[in-house]
Amino acid sequence: MLLIAGTAAADEPWIDADPGAPPIRVPIGDFGFSGAAEYRASGTYINPIALNTISQRRIAWLEHRLRLDATADYDDKIRIVTSIDILDGVLWGDNGTPLEPPETEAGTTVNAKNPNEAVPCIGYKGGPTGDPLRSEDYGYSLCEGKLFNVRRLYGDVVTPIGLIRIGRQPFTLGNALQGVPGDGRFNRFGYAHDGNYVDRIAFGTKPLEALKPAEERSLALDEGLFTVAFYDHLVSDNLQLFNDDEHQVGGAVYYKQKNLSILSDIELLGYYVHRWSSEHSTNVNIFGGRAVSRIGPVYVGLEAASNIGSTREVAAAYKAITNDPVVDQRILQVGARAVARYDYPVVHAGEQRQPGFSAYLEIDYASGDGDPQARTDLSQFTWAEDMNVGLLMFEHVLHFQSARAAAAATETLGRLNAQSYPVDSIDTRGSFTNAFAIFPQVDFRPHPDVLLRAGVLVAWAPDPVVDPVASLLARDGESIDDDLVNFAGGKPGQFYGTEVDLRGQWRFLEHFVADLEGAIMVPGDAFEDENGDAVRSVLVQGRTSFFF
Repeated sequence: MLLIAGTAAADEPWIDADPGAPPIRVPIGDFGFSGAAEYRASGTYINPIALNTISQRRIAWLEHRLRLDATADYDDKIRIVTSIDILDGVLWGDNGTPLEPPETEAGTTVNAKNPNEAVPCIGYKGGPTGDPLRSEDYGYSLCEGKLFNVRRLYGDVVTPIGLIRIGRQPFTLGNALQGVPGDGRFNRFGYAHDGNYVDRIAFGTKPLEALKPAEERSLALDEGLFTVAFYDHLVSDNLQLFNDDEHQVGGAVYYKQKNLSILSDIELLGYYVHRWSSEHSTNVNIFGGRAVSRIGPVYVGLEAASNIGSTREVAAAYKAITNDPVVDQRILQVGARAVARYDYPVVHAGEQRQPGFSAYLEIDYASGDGDPQARTDLSQFTWAEDMNVGLLMFEHVLHFQSARAAAAATETLGRLNAQSYPVDSIDTRGSFTNAFAIFPQVDFRPHPDVLLRAGVLVAWAPDPVVDPVASLLARDGESIDDDLVNFAGGKPGQFYGTEVDLRGQWRFLEHFVADLEGAIMVPGDAFEDENGDAVRSVLVQGRTSFFF
């Protein structure tokens, strides 16, 4: 949750630094212009996506995305920056039905002519005999897509004392646990969607430079001590009220050094953010930090984050189900990761790729919450959605199970006229959450334009994996322990399973990349239904990227 003026990390141990440098600025008199474009076409096949049923077994689709980035500046001191996604996630073809959104263009498949803008989503599939309150009656459906999505639109002004940025901008400029910019082709497996962004006013500066004589001051953005302060306006809602608004303010200190003794590429970061809203007595303190450095051919990164505070919002919503009193629930959530990577040879971001290999070890953690009752802490930590951990287990299988539960829970609260709908957050959206994982990987690059990668992901849940609303609805006494169920309706388990991930990549002329990925997942008891059943799942995913 920070802005560091112009120092977005393009080289971090947990990413592929691609691209490794920002777009080239083209000067025209006192003005400058830069831009980038990327078109991605991808296809996904999963069999099965539902591990416990004979229906809704397989899914497969092809989708688009065009991203256009542009910057215009005056004297490289005043800038307007924008990033727009077009047809993001839109399916190939003329999809939908003639009578309800998304409507088809032709009305019949035999007469299909022009494609529409449908996207895959989780929707009700039970028909007239089904039950909208049961998660089992939800599955992949079609929804109307966004033709345009404005991810960024902000202005920069570089003053003698620092940079001021105003507008819709990246939540973070590095790939952090609580937010990623969603730019480029950084993910080691899979790909990013639109990333995280926020409406913000921020100020960043190098405070120590002001103490130096003018001729000794450094304006370099890759070395030195930076500080930043910002205000985010997260929610407005009713424009005649103020107590329903959500705000946050924060600050960060960031240090970067190219070489220091035996260390190189050093980054140290610490930040603090306070989020508040009067309507639900929400007060959350957000802390985090990271340390990154190279020691010869070894690249090491450590990161941790925590959310500490209280809110009444979740308890107020669940009161409609449980009739429990509305209380201030304590928030205590923690996430962390540690990465060590050995590279031979060492190639920094922006340098020409070389044949070689890498050995990579990642250890990930996100706290969980095994008791959904209002009298217990809110302790489940969720990573940023586009910070992928593997290809299948969290990105698709857990996402599918939790999205169906969230849809049924939202329908339940809607019928009960709940005050709010926090159950939407039950849907993990592919995030890493309530998990401890060990993820060793190996890279082999036989040619500068060819990458082969393999990894084995093994994951456990710190707390039993629980469907909170289904468990609360099943509570029949003072204790809920015997009523808890997971997202498949089985008893909560703590072993997600094992997944083998593979990736092959070929590049051509530095403006085209073809990726082919595959995964095999052997599920554990966290995914099993009431009969103890959960079958093995397979994913095949391919994509082409054209970029300038």
